[in-house]
Amino acid sequence: MPIPIKFNPETKPTHERYPEPLAGLLRLGQDAQPDYRSWAERLQGCVPDLIRMVLDVDLNTRDATDPALWAPVHAMEVLIVLAPPQAAVPLLACVGDIEGWADDLVRRFYAAIGPAAMPTLELCLADARYDVSARGRASNVLVAIAEAHPAARQGVIDFLAAFLDRPTAARDADEETVTGFVIGDLSELGAVSAYDAIRRAFEQNRVDPQIIDLESIERDFGMRSPLDVSTVAAEPSEPGVRLGLKCKVCGRERSYVFPKAYYELGTARDAQKRARYSPLIIPQRVVCSRCGAVDQVELSTLGELALTGNLLSTGSRSFFGPIPKQQSVQPIEFTTRWGAMHPQEALARYEAEILRRPDDPELHVGIGNVFNFLGYFDEAEAAFRRAIALMPDDLEAWVCLAQLAAARRDAAAAITRWEEVIQVAAQGRQDPSQRQAALQMAHDGLRELRQGRIPEYTAPTRAPGEPRVSGLGAERGAKVGRNDPCPCGSGKKYKHCHGRSDGGRA
Repeated sequence: MPIPIKFNPETKPTHERYPEPLAGLLRLGQDAQPDYRSWAERLQGCVPDLIRMVLDVDLNTRDATDPALWAPVHAMEVLIVLAPPQAAVPLLACVGDIEGWADDLVRRFYAAIGPAAMPTLELCLADARYDVSARGRASNVLVAIAEAHPAARQGVIDFLAAFLDRPTAARDADEETVTGFVIGDLSELGAVSAYDAIRRAFEQNRVDPQIIDLESIERDFGMRSPLDVSTVAAEPSEPGVRLGLKCKVCGRERSYVFPKAYYELGTARDAQKRARYSPLIIPQRVVCSRCGAVDQVELSTLGELALTGNLLSTGSRSFFGPIPKQQSVQPIEFTTRWGAMHPQEALARYEAEILRRPDDPELHVGIGNVFNFLGYFDEAEAAFRRAIALMPDDLEAWVCLAQLAAARRDAAAAITRWEEVIQVAAQGRQDPSQRQAALQMAHDGLRELRQGRIPEYTAPTRAPGEPRVSGLGAERGAKVGRNDPCPCGSGKKYKHCHGRSDGGRA
């Protein structure tokens, strides 16, 4: 629990709590411009009462029209003139004040006390029982002392640099946040001598990167050229979609780049579904870079804001120009034989159906396709192979295995799988049109692979505005011609999708 540095509740009437001459501060109000040095001369023997006035809950919560509301501010101004070291500890309550009304006053007060206040602030910063905001402000107040007292500057830098390597630095998300605050303060001081400690903190993943990043620090220290937005390339070169995620296990927030990400519109529009599933779909296993937890992440607060901006910018211009498609979260509607639904909902539906009909190969192919779309490749392969065990000449399952090998970027395995598709199709036990479509896909896939390109295959989704297509893959016995819908479920004609030489759209 945080140390209880709190403002003082008062029960006595104001005139009894603060007799003259202290009571004069109660009448000054907001617009007064008093001579605080004169007040300090009159009140130099009233330091305990001045401290009590600053921390008085009653005064700090008065109505805005009551002049007494401003008495704590006037009392703090007098204490800044007096600079009594004995006030350093009790006024830590203002350091931890999340309202921030006294930010400038607190910095000036501790700067007035000077190096004598440093041990108090250092203890506050190092003690995890204080909340994060109080510790961060203590660090910033140390900067104010360093700026006001040049002789103390190096001592402050040395303490803050050593603080970065404290044993508890990697304990939890709060410690990482405090570390980020301290690094920002070292940057404010231009503390190049602390660079090695700062770099270590980043290398050891002990910093919340949403607060500050190493590249910014290096620019501040003159190690990189200043950022000139007029020369920034029109299209940033980042190779994927950047998302800010928070781990539900360890609480750490980190920024990740994924090859692709989707936003499921049906879920986004349905409040009940949105309560159960996230519209954001990341088609791969997500491993927390801090604790290693798998698929235990959610959007961070900043991540939600960035996602909104990404979706609004899709197909339009951002500050840096058009957002490349590979950096955009793609709006989709995920479709199955039962209609549009979230992939996790589809998994649950398939699992329930498989319990009822465990020997239906089509169900295993269907759930395998959902696993494949989500990037759960091992589960997808197991489902496809189960379908083949139930029906060895199941062309759709063989085709899905070949596409899965391509999704894994395993060219050798993909070639083997497509050759197996040709062998199964050659047995002639399937519908002629289905066999023809499978052979065409196999030959197209092999041609791409032998030319050194790994084709990508579409998922059972549709972009907004495309015709709805239900089902994962072709229905058994369906006729698939060049002008028919592609068996993959993209909504495009076969000749414009998997019938193309490039293997279809990504």
